[in-house]
Amino acid sequence: MTALGPFSIDMYLPAFPQIEAELRAGGVENTMAAYLAGIGFGQLVYGPLSDRLGRKPPLYFGLLLYAFGSLGCALAGSMWMLLAMRVVQAAGGCAALVIGRAIVRDRCEPHEVARAFSTLMLIVSIGPMLAPSLGGWVITVWGWRAVFAFQCVAGVALLLAMHYLLSESVRAADLAAASVAAVADSYARLLRDPVLVGYSLIAALGMSALFCYVTGAPKVMIPLYQLSPQQFGWLIGLNGLAFMSASRLNVVLLRRSTPQSLVRRSIWIPPALALATTLLAVCVARPPLPLTIVLQLAFFVSVARIGPNVAALALAAHSRDAGAAAAVMGLIQSVVPMAAGLAVAAFGNGTMAMLYLLMSVAVFASWLSYAQLKANAPQ
Repeated sequence: MTALGPFSIDMYLPAFPQIEAELRAGGVENTMAAYLAGIGFGQLVYGPLSDRLGRKPPLYFGLLLYAFGSLGCALAGSMWMLLAMRVVQAAGGCAALVIGRAIVRDRCEPHEVARAFSTLMLIVSIGPMLAPSLGGWVITVWGWRAVFAFQCVAGVALLLAMHYLLSESVRAADLAAASVAAVADSYARLLRDPVLVGYSLIAALGMSALFCYVTGAPKVMIPLYQLSPQQFGWLIGLNGLAFMSASRLNVVLLRRSTPQSLVRRSIWIPPALALATTLLAVCVARPPLPLTIVLQLAFFVSVARIGPNVAALALAAHSRDAGAAAAVMGLIQSVVPMAAGLAVAAFGNGTMAMLYLLMSVAVFASWLSYAQLKANAPQ
């Protein structure tokens, strides 16, 4: 279920030029921000609903809505229609994201959550590896609309798999009270939790660097290196390899280290790599593609190592309201990258230097957020 997000984001990236040409409108990057907006705010509904109704009931509605939104994207006749349908698609797909995280918290003890999230990311990494390449092939053969038709079919298939294969992870005795006041009180309390919000923000700013890249790369890498849709799909797919490698490494390291120690030792690496890459892009307008690929892989491995650990630390104290806590974490991790995507649309000038500069700002902010959280932690 969690892999639905990467497939929905990465699969249509090679089609950006085709979409703008056919719809005769610019700003296709904004469809990425629209998707994140739908994901972020939709989670606020599904999280508490899953705490009160169980994990499976909201999934039925969410996956059906995702399939409907995907079909609407396939039939869109204008950029505005595509934007609206991407929001609908995300509002459905976010059910799989937030409830998937809550199920992990339901089934795992706190000390196991970081390893579970690392394993989950290992599976999710298949999305960025396969989705752009699959999307490039689908676009080449059938055009960009077929990408969203494929996602519609995937949503229906996932709905059927969830119905037959997924068992309910919340006992009836543990269901929370179902009232608007109870939901409001729960969110007010969670938003005042500095640990939940702080660690969620650290992860969100790190993921903003990835979102800057996938939003800006089509208009930078394709013309700069004269890449075909399939070649660009392979390039984006390397991000999945980076996340897969980082997830496996994290699982191994957690056998002898705690999530806290791993975050402390690795939080400085993404800013250092980002600074080095930005300086290279400033000095060399068109760095050799192999060097660019190596730096890209190293950077995203360093970012991916942090995510599962801070997610586990954010949710550690929230067993009875895991759905609402996961929704707060998901909202932060959607809205912040959405702002990063809008920054790329506003400030991106088609150069690698500006793209990497925006990515650097994101990971430096993540490092500063961690420093602020530790400075205010009880001694």
